[in-house]
Amino acid sequence: MQNRLIPSIFALSLMGCTAACASPLTPLQIPFVASGWQANGNATFIAREAFPNGILQVTSESEAGFVVLKDKQFDNGSIEFDIKPVGEELPGIRFRQKNGDTADMLYFRVSPDCPASQDCLQYVPIINGRVLWDVYPQYQAAAPFRENEWNHIRLVISGKRMNVFVNGRTEASLRVAHLEGEAAIGTIAFEGTAYYANLTLEPGATDGLDPKPAPDPAAGDRRYLVHWQGTDPVSLGTMDPPGSSENLPESASSWSPVTADYGGLINLSRFHAPTRKDQPRQMIWLRTTVQSDREQVRHVSVGWLREIWVFAAGKPVFSGKNLYNVKGGRKAPDGRLSLENDGFSLPLHKGTNEIVVAIDDNTPDMRGRYGWGFIMRMD
Repeated sequence: MQNRLIPSIFALSLMGCTAACASPLTPLQIPFVASGWQANGNATFIAREAFPNGILQVTSESEAGFVVLKDKQFDNGSIEFDIKPVGEELPGIRFRQKNGDTADMLYFRVSPDCPASQDCLQYVPIINGRVLWDVYPQYQAAAPFRENEWNHIRLVISGKRMNVFVNGRTEASLRVAHLEGEAAIGTIAFEGTAYYANLTLEPGATDGLDPKPAPDPAAGDRRYLVHWQGTDPVSLGTMDPPGSSENLPESASSWSPVTADYGGLINLSRFHAPTRKDQPRQMIWLRTTVQSDREQVRHVSVGWLREIWVFAAGKPVFSGKNLYNVKGGRKAPDGRLSLENDGFSLPLHKGTNEIVVAIDDNTPDMRGRYGWGFIMRMD
């Protein structure tokens, strides 16, 4: 592989401050000129007197959908830019992007009601090519964002945390206590139909934001079912859904440990890339055990995407659908994964109880593009 030399001032500054660094490094003005960005027919670079570093206009003509800053990496610090949305698409910025399949993203659900709408600002990780906006409904907020006007945005990124400031407000509109992306450093990209200008990177300028994530609410809480084993995905094709015990996998099936995410989430999106729309939907079997000191029935809250079947002692105890773009198919909140989705009664015998789950990624017209997983917590 041919080595590429990056100018030393940029290489040092964009890697962020180490423990020995006393203060943030010099802010870097990033011009919007064609030579500095990678685009696929979906970008226009505009020179205008009031914008000495140019304007980037992003359209939705490219399948890739985003315009990438070349040869520059960013990990921690602040990112500032101006944005003027155009049309109804969801514009935003990607950071710590390794490729089109791995990034963190902040986007804007533009509307006249942004100052009052709880989904105006949304943070989302992009993992395995899946855009997991439906997995994390907690990462959104209202903001003083103006439709069809220029808006100034400042992101402060420190380790696993991010604060977002809109239009000069001193109070963050959105605080993300646990960035979910898989890369600690990467490039920057813009997407969605909008104009972008005045991009400034200030490595190391974290406002003293603690880089450590907020404590995991599921850590040490034995109500969460977090220790699972899973099979490889299987293609459902035209098979009947696994609604009866006759479809349970053989005990000799190959099972592998599945590690729970922050918050007790069994996030299958981390392990499995999406299928295409023309491919059969995927399903995975998972199993765990629950110890009980007596015969009892416990209520379990469950959140999931998209179809789930639950078995206890080989008998079905729950099934449900949480389909975003099917009329009447969304569970609260708005077809996204949450313990508010539903719940069921779990009968337990004295001793060891095996719980088995089948879950598929069936999202009509959006097959595999978004989230896949579940979370369970006993009341």
